[in-house]
Amino acid sequence: MKNVFKKNKYSISVIVILTAIVAGLSNCTKHDQVINPNVSPVILQDGILTSLVGTATLQAIGGTAWDGTIESVWNNAPKLTVHAVVPDPGNGAFPGGFIGTSTDIIMRSLYDANNIYLLIEWNCSQKNVKSAQWYYNPVTKRWAQEIGTPVIDKDGIITRPPFIQDQFVIMFDIANSTPAFAANSCYGACHVLPTPGAEAVMYTNGPTEKLDCWRARMLQVVNMNQANDTYIDWGGGLNNANQVHNDVQVNTTDGGGNNRQTIKITGTNTNVNVPVWMKISGSYSNSTILSSDTTNCVFVSAVDSNGIISYAAARGGTVTGTIDPRSTGPNGTDFQQVGKGDGPLCIPGSLVAPYTGSRGNVTANAYFTGTGWRLLLKRALNTNDVYKQDVDFSSLSDQSFGVGVMFNGADNQHAVAAGLKLVFKK
Repeated sequence: MKNVFKKNKYSISVIVILTAIVAGLSNCTKHDQVINPNVSPVILQDGILTSLVGTATLQAIGGTAWDGTIESVWNNAPKLTVHAVVPDPGNGAFPGGFIGTSTDIIMRSLYDANNIYLLIEWNCSQKNVKSAQWYYNPVTKRWAQEIGTPVIDKDGIITRPPFIQDQFVIMFDIANSTPAFAANSCYGACHVLPTPGAEAVMYTNGPTEKLDCWRARMLQVVNMNQANDTYIDWGGGLNNANQVHNDVQVNTTDGGGNNRQTIKITGTNTNVNVPVWMKISGSYSNSTILSSDTTNCVFVSAVDSNGIISYAAARGGTVTGTIDPRSTGPNGTDFQQVGKGDGPLCIPGSLVAPYTGSRGNVTANAYFTGTGWRLLLKRALNTNDVYKQDVDFSSLSDQSFGVGVMFNGADNQHAVAAGLKLVFKK
C-alpha cells in the first residue's frame, strides 16, 4: 500500500531478537504454547513520543461526532512517526493475506493536571465500520452474516473482502510489572500455539504481570466516542486462550453486543440464526443499531422456510407485519450481497451501547479524512483504579508502549510498532 505520510525521521531497524526472546520469556508457563522464535519484530531505536503540557478538546462520550479539526494546541506537540508492519507470527496464525502490509502512524501527545491526550493519524484506503452485517442468501433461503476474514481462492486471490471494523490499539506496562515489555513491547506478550493454523494469543508471563490495553474499535468510537479499556494478564497458566479482559464494568451488556438470535423455522424443529432488531426503512447510521434506538426498530419474531421475516413492535409483542427479502427493491437484491458489497437494506450485525465503569475510562473521537483516520484519545492521568487494570501516569515517569493498527479489512492481522517510549516534558 502506498504511504502518503512523509518519511519517518527516526531511524528504524529490524532486530532479530532470538536470544532475547529465549532469555527474556523463559518463564512462560502456558501449557503447549511457545513464543515463535522466527518472528523478527521491528524495534524503534529513537521511538520517543514527547508529551507537552496542554489541554485538548474532545467530543463527550455519547455526544456528537468530531468533525476532524485539529486544534491549534497540537501545533507545537512533537510528532513521532512510526512505520507499522503486519508481522508473520508463524504457524499460519495470520492466514488472511495481510502479512507485510504496512502504514505510517503519526502520534502526538499532550497532558494537563488531570488528563493525558493522544492524537493519532494513519493512512488507509477504506473506512471500515461495518461488522458482520446480515444479508439474505436466495440460494439457501437463509439469513447469514458477513465474515471478518477475506475469501481467498486457490490462487491466493481475494474473491470477497472481509467485513470488519478498523481498530487502533495502544498498550502500556502497568507499574513496570512485565519485564519482557520494556525490551519487546507488545511482542513480549504475544504467543503462538505450536499447532499450524492456531491462533496467536496474548498473555503475560507470570501472575504479577499486567498490561493496560486501549482498543479503539471504530464502530464504537464513531457512535459512542469511546475506546474499550482492557487489560492483559497471565490467566493462571491453565489454558491457551487470550487473556485480554475488559476492565470492570457496571453490567455485562454495556458496549452492546451481537444483533443475533437463534429461532426455529416456523412449523419445523430446524434452528436458524436471524437478526434480533431491524429497521423497516433499512436506514442505519454508521452501519449499526444503537441499543437506545431499539424503540425505533422492529423485533424479528419468526422466520419461515423461504426466509420471510415476521416482526413485532417489541420483543414478545403481537406480529404486525412481514418482510420478504426476495421481492424488495430493484431486482429484489436490497437485502442481498451485491457484487463485493451488500444491498442498501442489509441489517447491522452489532448493537452499540456506552461502555460503563472503568471499561469506559477512555474517551475517543475519530474522523475519516478520505485517505485515513484521525483519532483522539483522552484518559485521566490516574483513574484511581483499585483493581490494578490501568497504567498510572500521575508520576509523569517514562512509559514504554507499543501500538497496533487494523485497517483495510485486516481484522486481527494488525500492523505493529513496538519498543516505543512516552516521555512527559515537565
